Amino acid sequence: MKFAALSSLLFALCLIVLCSLLSACGKKEPPTLKAYEKPDAPSGLKAIHRENNIILSWSYNKKENLKEFYILRAEDSSFQKIAPVTKEESSYTDVNFKTGALYKYKVVAGSLKKILSDDSNIIAVKPLAVPPAPQNVSFLVGNDALSISWEGARENILYNIYRSSEKGKYSITPINNEPIKTTSYSDNFDMDKTVYYTVRGALNNEYRNEGPASDEIEVNPVDFIPSRPEGLQAIFAGDKAVISWKENPEVWVKKYRVYRKTNEEEGFKLAGEPVTPAFTDREKTGTKHVYKITAVGPSKESEFSGAVAVDF
Repeated sequence: MKFAALSSLLFALCLIVLCSLLSACGKKEPPTLKAYEKPDAPSGLKAIHRENNIILSWSYNKKENLKEFYILRAEDSSFQKIAPVTKEESSYTDVNFKTGALYKYKVVAGSLKKILSDDSNIIAVKPLAVPPAPQNVSFLVGNDALSISWEGARENILYNIYRSSEKGKYSITPINNEPIKTTSYSDNFDMDKTVYYTVRGALNNEYRNEGPASDEIEVNPVDFIPSRPEGLQAIFAGDKAVISWKENPEVWVKKYRVYRKTNEEEGFKLAGEPVTPAFTDREKTGTKHVYKITAVGPSKESEFSGAVAVDF
């Protein structure tokens, strides 16, 4: 009986100590099941056969508790896992394929707890022999657009145009919405940035098969030269000369420069830099004034306009 009483006492003391410890630690939060949630499925899976590669890309936004992606490929009706991809990546390049075979791809996401998402959309690719690279790519600066042109590889070839702000680095998405049949393309441009272009030939079929890239061209706005101003005229109005001319057609003209000559020895000197096609000269010298105008682009100046004279 004494042993039983002692055991009961020790048990009661243990309960008291345990309760004290739990009180000291505070209230415990209930366990979370978030880590066991099923990840979202990757979306927007795209594929392109380019030269010796099949390039896959997809979108994924919510990456908490995500570990990696898994690439699955099917040559018949059965998908097989071919590669894992880290969660920081959103593309994969497959180099193990045969020309003329049909492949299907899909991507799934895997969590830290090895829970797999639903499948992404399925994309089909049939790699075929691709056209050669377009040749002699060039560009022409227009009044409000940039025209890119090239020599076609052969008949019945489509083309995709790629643009980048970084030399040699391009996404797999061209700037044209659909492959084009012509050998030229018109693009808007930013006068404050240097951009790069390259062109690829593509096959005219339901699968996206592209050939190698053309030589890269650099479009640097500082090299743009405006056309010479036209229609220069001047009148003497009381105590001043008013000069005007036609506005240049290039929307990227920054300003104009007005040059004035009052004697042969000194020649033409800069008299003003208006941003509109007009200038008022109030400087009297008692001699004939001769004027010429240039248009100024982002960096370079046009040729001189024709000359016009005013007697002060």
